Amino acid sequence: MAFSVPSPCPKSWSAMTPTADGRHCGSCQHEVVDFSRMTEPEVVAWLARPAAGTICGYFRAGQFAAPTPTPRWRRWLVAAVTLLGVEPVLTACQTTAPANSTSTGATEQADTHADAPKGQVTIRGRVLDDSTGTGIAGAELFIGDTPYGAVTDEQGNFSFTMLSAWSAVAQNTIQLRVQGSPFVHKQQVVPVTVSPAPAPLTVRLESVPGRGQIMGKIVRHEPPQKPPLN
Repeated sequence: MAFSVPSPCPKSWSAMTPTADGRHCGSCQHEVVDFSRMTEPEVVAWLARPAAGTICGYFRAGQFAAPTPTPRWRRWLVAAVTLLGVEPVLTACQTTAPANSTSTGATEQADTHADAPKGQVTIRGRVLDDSTGTGIAGAELFIGDTPYGAVTDEQGNFSFTMLSAWSAVAQNTIQLRVQGSPFVHKQQVVPVTVSPAPAPLTVRLESVPGRGQIMGKIVRHEPPQKPPLN
């Protein structure tokens, strides 16, 4: 489960009245929970409470690490040594899978030389930070209003394969919803032309004002899944 703040609130946090869990907003008459000092598991546990309902939260940039996918070979190795009762020791150079391997989840290793099977099309590219020009790790790309898409790798690369005649394709075009950390980037919708061999995309996510703290209603969602191929 992931969460974001799609519509940041421009009100002043310091001008609000302190409460037990955060501050009270006199404009919308809601309590804004201060999550800025919590760890990610603590935030997830707080949001999972039965009485949570609609929640406004206050966060800080860089609070959570980017959700980059774990390579399949690494998970198998960790599982194997755990069963054997051996403490896993993995060096930093082992954290990235070989270039020709495929990671799990919605992210696929981009291969510019591979062609999709007949009736399918592969969309690939890179998501960049508009202010630094660097790749954004863990950015989510959703195809239109579907739950399908991809998650960028550590360098901001993404790749997914879908049916060219899929119902989400309208007039040879799909709409990609791209979102990075809501603390740093604005969500962006990118139209993509679906052709037998589309060129790699470059998506530059715009920065949110301040790139520091963010406040607003929290929306929970599942990360994108690989598109169906049947």
